Amino acid sequence: MKNDLKTLSRSKIYLMANSFKKGFFKTLEILKDYLPDIVIAGGWAPLIYYHYLLSNKEIEPLRTKDIDIVVPNKLEKRAPSTIDESLIEAGFKPRFKSRHTPPAVSYEGNIEGSVVEIEFLTELKGSGEDVVIKVQKGLHAQALRFISLLLENTIVVKIDDFILPESKFLKIRVPAPAAFIFNKGLIFVRRNKKAKRAKDLYYIFDILANCQELHSEIIDSFGEFRKNYHTNWLNRFLRNLNAYFLDITSEGVYLVQSQRPNGAFLHMNDEQFRQYVLGIFQEFIGQIECL
Repeated sequence: MKNDLKTLSRSKIYLMANSFKKGFFKTLEILKDYLPDIVIAGGWAPLIYYHYLLSNKEIEPLRTKDIDIVVPNKLEKRAPSTIDESLIEAGFKPRFKSRHTPPAVSYEGNIEGSVVEIEFLTELKGSGEDVVIKVQKGLHAQALRFISLLLENTIVVKIDDFILPESKFLKIRVPAPAAFIFNKGLIFVRRNKKAKRAKDLYYIFDILANCQELHSEIIDSFGEFRKNYHTNWLNRFLRNLNAYFLDITSEGVYLVQSQRPNGAFLHMNDEQFRQYVLGIFQEFIGQIECL
């Protein structure tokens, strides 16, 4: 009976996740004219890696309802409607989230029965605090540090189970896995909320643990990052991870454990999982330090 309930529960989770994924792609369909210019980041990037880059749709990674979209500082109008107009026409409602001038804005809507919230991010240039930039008529993006990593290091992935009305596959840009990891390792210490720090670290762990096929490519990319970006960025990245994964009692180990989804790494108890997390991070840190 218990096994039947577990199977039923997993089936329900799978159906809900699949429905929400469909809503995600329907949302991107609204923005199809702008897909060559925008980058899908945040918690949806790992799902794209597993399901479409590695073609492993059995992995259901940690994800959020939010869709983070990275855009350049200036975004050309490529369709009859701007992004702001397209989203509002599709039923999304803009919501002001800050007292900046211009203010930070997110878009909320119900797509395929799923509540979706979209936020736009862009690169912060120069020194100073995070600000909000008008990147297109009506479209405000929060300018953050280290976003250039996500804009400048991308891959295009074909979504092979979602077809547009004109019988074309959806193609989207996501950060290269190494760039995604690099960005997360730089920003997690800047998070005010512990839950957000935990999610950032879990995303790094999840990719390193579940994308073995990409491991050598990720390490090679960090060698390129050392050449192409400020050395202090890489030093900061290593300093952040070393501080959080020094030993089994380190905060990072427990933060990752706090985000472990039900059904993930079932063959490990909590102590084994913590040891595994520490081993994954320390091996990765050692490889980067040897570059």
